[in-house]
Order: sequence, then C-alpha cells, then structure tokens
Amino acid sequence: MFPPQNGRSDDATSPARSSDGVAGAKVPAVLKAFKLLEIVSQSEKPLGVSELARRLDLGKSTVHGLVTTLESLGVLQAADGSRRYVLGPRLSALSLRSGMSPDLRVSARPALERLASTTEQTSFLGVPADSHVTILDIVHGRPTLSISAPVGSSVPLLAGAVGKALLASWDPERRRQFLLATSLPAFTPASLTTPEAYESAIAETAARGAAIDVDEYIEGVRAAAAPIIGSGSKLVAILWVAGFSRHIDAAQLESIAGAVAAEAAEISQRLGRE
Repeated sequence: MFPPQNGRSDDATSPARSSDGVAGAKVPAVLKAFKLLEIVSQSEKPLGVSELARRLDLGKSTVHGLVTTLESLGVLQAADGSRRYVLGPRLSALSLRSGMSPDLRVSARPALERLASTTEQTSFLGVPADSHVTILDIVHGRPTLSISAPVGSSVPLLAGAVGKALLASWDPERRRQFLLATSLPAFTPASLTTPEAYESAIAETAARGAAIDVDEYIEGVRAAAAPIIGSGSKLVAILWVAGFSRHIDAAQLESIAGAVAAEAAEISQRLGRE
C-alpha cells in the first residue's frame, strides 16, 4: 500500500506519496505504522498479523515487525493473551494528556489531590478501553509503601472495584449480556467469578455510590471506585483510591468509598455542564 518511490527501499527518507495520497511524507515506515493503527482503531474486533497484512497489502514479515515494535511501546496490545491486537494503553494516555483534550485530567486533578490527602492512600484516574482501563493520572498519599503504577499503564477491565464501578454505569441489559458472554477472571480467591455475584455487588455499588474491593484484584489491597459520567450520560472515566489492607480497615474503606463517590459525582456534574 505504501510502495517505495524512485526505486528506494522502505527505509528511504526522501519525499514520498502513499497510496492514500499523502504528499511529502519522508518515512514510509511511519506511514505504514500509522495506517496500521488506523485500521486497528476502526475494527470492531482484535486483528491478527495475517488480517492486518491483507488490509495493508503488505508482507506478513513487515507487518509482524511493525506490530512487535508497537506492542513493545505499549501502543498496541494483545487482546486477552492472543495474537490479535487492539490499541494499547500508552496511546490512550498520550491522546488524553495532549493539549487537544485536557479537560478531563485538569478537571479531575484537584479531586485526586484531595482524595490522596484525606485518605492518605493513592488516588487514580483511569479511562476505559476495550479490555482495560488506562491510568491517566495518579496522586500518592502519605504512607511510605503506597500503591503505585505508572501513568499510561493499565488494569484489566474487571479489576476489582474498578470493574464494578465501570459495569455499574452500563444499562442493565448490556451488563447482563456482557456478564453472560464473558469468562470472569479469578485474580485472587476473593474475586467475583459468577454473573450473579457481580450483579449483587453492582446493586451494592449503586446503593453506596461507589464500588469497594477487598482482596478481589490483588491480595492485601483494598480499593473504592466510582464512575465519572460526562455529557449525554456517557461514561468517560473511573476515579478510585487504593491502598494496602494494613492501612485500611472496614470502616475506613466505607469512608473512602463515600469520598470517592462524592468527588466523582462533582466531576461528573461539571463535565455534564460543559
């Protein structure tokens, strides 16, 4: 799809024009990588190397090299451990942190700081994707051994309190179909692994305004999470606080859940007005 120009190889750096009519492009490999990402982003299902090679009209070895490089950078990721790919968490984080879309991170930052200060635990802001939630921002609390994760990394879609908060924002029929069709992961012995258990936990989440998690995603870690809803009642992010169980007893976890729910509701109200 991106043939070399003037007899040069794919690594040529002279001006070229792709089959899409892009003039003045200097690195055909970059064009190929961009087109690959565009195809993956437009697909309703994960794509493997063979299908990507067919759609790009490129050799499998070339596409394999592109995919391997993009996966190592976190721009692509394998879906559910398969050899089929979706957009990765690093791309989501870069997009949302760019100057083109600052509202969410800017709007949520004061809430993250208040939560970290009042709970003395780590607060997180994450954005949902197909199979994961990408961490967009993080603020640490006071404990020396606090929970941490790099911005741009991700947690699984159904990770403890985060997963329950996310599914609680869906309409009941969509959630029911998803739970029936999905193999619910057992991260720990305390993980919820049946649709019935999940529905019960989501009912508690709705009543509380936030989801809680005791050892469900990581043993020895407790968390509370709530959805952030934007205009059009659309889920835009998840707000959560996590810490080691030795720092959070049951009463403190309920207090943290209330604080997370209040902050998420306040951000949602502001986003809905904008």
